[in-house]
Amino acid sequence: MEKIKVASLFCGCGGMDLGVIGGFTYLGKEYKENPFEIVYAVDNDEYCTKIYNDNFIHKCVVKDVRDIKIEEMPQFDMLIGGFPCQSFSISAQNPPRLGYKDERGMLFFEMVKILKERQPRFFIAENVKGILSANKGKAFPMIIKEFKDAGYTVVHKLLNASEYGVPQKRERVIIIGFRNIEDFQKFHYPMKARNSERKVLGDVIMEESNHDETLFFSEKAVAGMMAVREKMNKGRAMSLLEPCNTISAHLAKVSLNSTDPVYMVGGRYRRFSSREAARIQSFPDSFCFDSVSQMRQYKAIGNAVPPVLMWHVIHSIRKTLAVSQVNFIELKGQFPVSIVENEIDNICNLNIDKSKNVLISLVKPDNIDQYLDMSAKVYYTGKKFPSTVALNKLYYFMPYIKKKGIRDLYIIRVARVGTKKEVHPECDDNDFRLVFEIEYVGQLFDNYKLINLEIWHTFTDTIMSSLQLKVREGLIEH
Repeated sequence: MEKIKVASLFCGCGGMDLGVIGGFTYLGKEYKENPFEIVYAVDNDEYCTKIYNDNFIHKCVVKDVRDIKIEEMPQFDMLIGGFPCQSFSISAQNPPRLGYKDERGMLFFEMVKILKERQPRFFIAENVKGILSANKGKAFPMIIKEFKDAGYTVVHKLLNASEYGVPQKRERVIIIGFRNIEDFQKFHYPMKARNSERKVLGDVIMEESNHDETLFFSEKAVAGMMAVREKMNKGRAMSLLEPCNTISAHLAKVSLNSTDPVYMVGGRYRRFSSREAARIQSFPDSFCFDSVSQMRQYKAIGNAVPPVLMWHVIHSIRKTLAVSQVNFIELKGQFPVSIVENEIDNICNLNIDKSKNVLISLVKPDNIDQYLDMSAKVYYTGKKFPSTVALNKLYYFMPYIKKKGIRDLYIIRVARVGTKKEVHPECDDNDFRLVFEIEYVGQLFDNYKLINLEIWHTFTDTIMSSLQLKVREGLIEH
């Protein structure tokens, strides 16, 4: 697949860009390389730029976005950027909640100007949660309108990084624009990670930091904290069993009375090391920050976009990249218009609705491993899956593994028209299929059960209660 070319504004030390290109390992999990390449990167902070250039083959230039000569930018397919967020932050105090009236809040217009002139296929803009309510809620609709007026269909969603494999409760608004309506119709924000894939502070704490006296607060500082403890609602020691509170750019100056999280070990309070802060942000340990001072490291890390969160967003964008060999709009008309977005409460406790339809379908040999370890996220049908299926009635999916049978239960989050190529970009087939975006619910049986029914028709005649009846009638082998 030809790589999508990306231009990166306000790139900082490169958290967003690392998530875009992928190809890194974090906490033992491989985040595979994406078919994207950064062809242009710019930031006005020389220290962040130095960190960036230490870690990427492509180089970032030190420049104010207002000084960019658009005609000199290389060709690109996607524009990304986390435009300055300080003025939109709920915690901004000097003066409070300036929003787009602040000079920094106006910089997103530079992003809009580039979009209007160059018209890339996509754009992604990132900002803090406070942007949604800035200026009494007036700023954000204006921002969205500007992006739409640039020629894009625009969506946005508030994502919490802790729900996507990042050990940090960091909420960020992810705005995505599509120049082509076909891309928009195929896009869905990434599904949340399973509970087993979520990370906590204990996953990133480093034992050697527990012996670094420079990280510990003095007895005087602790005594001061204790004197005002009743008034404090933030800045207390984090639990190792939970994701960390949001870290910021001033971790080097953190105090016990600040809004920044701290850690307690052996009855003593300490701040996080810069490497621990990088881990909390989901930077891999291979990412180098050492060419700048500790204070500059903390600032760069705290202002960054978590690479793992961005990787998941890009992975969803990637699904829109299959080049259609037939007219997408015409083909979609042959399929049901019902697109489901199912929900289930208390997913870990198998709160199963016995009235819901179950799709039981054969899993091809090259996909079996994903179901054996319960990591499957997508199931796509064969070419002959009927177009008459009432997608709004489908709720559960059970993979049928050849010679093993059925065992595990998934919920169908989304059912839509798609292609095999979007799931397996390396394949040559680009014919349209029905695609089910799925999430593991739990194990329905202790062991695999061979099922004696026509699996290609389970979507029309199988609900949870009928499946249980088949067990009682002996139609499922024990």
